[in-house]
Amino acid sequence: MGKIRIMMCLLALGLPLGLAGCNKAELKSLQDELAKTQKEKESIEAKMYVVTQTRDDLQKQVTELAESRDQLQVKINQLEKLQAKIDELTKAGAELKIQNQQLQQSRDTAADEAQTAQLKIEELAKKLEAETEKVRVLQEQLKQVQAAIAELQSSIKL
Repeated sequence: MGKIRIMMCLLALGLPLGLAGCNKAELKSLQDELAKTQKEKESIEAKMYVVTQTRDDLQKQVTELAESRDQLQVKINQLEKLQAKIDELTKAGAELKIQNQQLQQSRDTAADEAQTAQLKIEELAKKLEAETEKVRVLQEQLKQVQAAIAELQSSIKL
């Protein structure tokens, strides 16, 4: 369509000039200038095609980068959730460590109390044994006294 306009302009300019008595040198100069203009136009169209292709490629890259950004945002969100869980588990671990220390202290206290109780039991067992021995000795003495009383009673009855 552009070529048709150029040709129409050329004819529109060329016809009056030819009729006005222009010489062939001027017509040749105009035709050369027209050819030069057409070459420039074709060069610009070629550059425009390259620019359009480059723009389309860049638009495609922008679209791919936007998709990658969206995927990265999803991963970031997932990582933030995981970080929150890690923080929660770390806090729970610290609480468990404190509870463990408290339980160890309670266990150590209970062990100390059990050892003290065991020592008291052993001491009381020794006292019981000593008292049992005293009771046995007293029972033997009681038997001897009873035997002596029985002997005295039998000797008095005689």
